[in-house]
Amino acid sequence: MASLSDTLASRFVARGVLQRLAQCPDRVSPGKHVAEVAVLFVDVQGCSVLCEILSPPDMNHLLEVAFGCFFDCVHEAGGDVNEIMGDGFMALFEGRPLKESIHAAAQAALAIHQYATTRPLIASLPEVPFAVNIGLHGGSAFVGVTRFSGRTGERWTYTASGPVTNIAARLCALAQDGAMLVSGLAATYLADVYCLEPMGAQPMRNIGQPIEVYTLRQKHTEL
Repeated sequence: MASLSDTLASRFVARGVLQRLAQCPDRVSPGKHVAEVAVLFVDVQGCSVLCEILSPPDMNHLLEVAFGCFFDCVHEAGGDVNEIMGDGFMALFEGRPLKESIHAAAQAALAIHQYATTRPLIASLPEVPFAVNIGLHGGSAFVGVTRFSGRTGERWTYTASGPVTNIAARLCALAQDGAMLVSGLAATYLADVYCLEPMGAQPMRNIGQPIEVYTLRQKHTEL
């Protein structure tokens, strides 16, 4: 009998989730727990405009090529893409001290940004505008499998819930024209390595208090 990792269904499940399921006896769902994580949101700006410029096959190819590279950037930094939302995705960095997870997420963000700004994604369409916005935050979240049960069955998703995820998503929504935005908390862990440009406290939808926001730039050593 083929293992879970060998099935077609495994292509729809994040690598890290498969590894966790493989460690569970009888494929029992691992419970959720509070853990320190870094959350990265990545979103293609102006996807509706791109859909008007490109044919459906070209648009699909653009996202396949770009996201394939972006996922590599996340995995090579030690993270895992746990959710894909059309023209964007969420990635988790966990299982290590928070500072290390935030630095790993920043490494992935810079690699994604470099690819999006320096490489032609479709050689035959060099003039297509393409910007990727990124939001990064970290802290304690409720991490693990969320189960949705209904009359037609049950579906699982592996995610991080709580304010950390919400703020990372809001930072991504606030970013424009290929910006990489990090929270003040993330900035405290990154300031010794990366150049950060303060944007001040920014109000965010459904977040009680304004959040200190910084634009992530290159490493100090690259100046």
